[in-house]
Amino acid sequence: MTSPGVALAIAEERAALVQLLGELDDAQLRTPSLCAGWTVHHVAAHLTVPFNVSVPGLLWRAITEPMSLSGAIDRLTHEHARRPIEGIVAQLRDHLADTRHPPGAPVAPLVDLLVHGEDIRRPLGISRDIPFERPATAMTFLTGGRAFGFLPASRVRGLRFVATDGDGAWGQGQIVHGPVMDLLLGVTGRRVAFERLGGAVQVLRDRIDPPAGRKKQ
Repeated sequence: MTSPGVALAIAEERAALVQLLGELDDAQLRTPSLCAGWTVHHVAAHLTVPFNVSVPGLLWRAITEPMSLSGAIDRLTHEHARRPIEGIVAQLRDHLADTRHPPGAPVAPLVDLLVHGEDIRRPLGISRDIPFERPATAMTFLTGGRAFGFLPASRVRGLRFVATDGDGAWGQGQIVHGPVMDLLLGVTGRRVAFERLGGAVQVLRDRIDPPAGRKKQ
């Protein structure tokens, strides 16, 4: 996907989430998302963090508080989730076309929107028809060995991910196959996707939830 295509995809996926979040009631916003410890409201708030905290600022918090990068993200998410959903939605709307990203990772905002969009939709039983090239572009990034902050390179090493709903394959090794959105959710640790994946999916499962005595990847 070209840079203009990525920018358009970011704007459209963010706009779709703005519309969805504006339609949810309080019970739906309190629904546990696919992200452990986060409700739908938390995930929505998380998507505004890049507009409020710079990458250096995030890293500084991770170093000085002190906590891990994931711990800093979790704390920031809970802080921003104290806001009413109306303010969160308004900020997402104000930044529809915002493409700011970590250094060297222009696809990162698209990955966030695709994955966190499903973190919200799937627990609510809501589906969205997403153009194949968007998750395909995200898979290229995540399996390219430079997806710092998204997943360790060891998680996808030695695996080849083959889409069954379009022309796409990523990586080399044992084959994991399934719909591209489920491949995307699987590599980012969303266990709900595993039931729709086949092939060497157990290898991926074990890297995310390793057997006792083995380090998580």
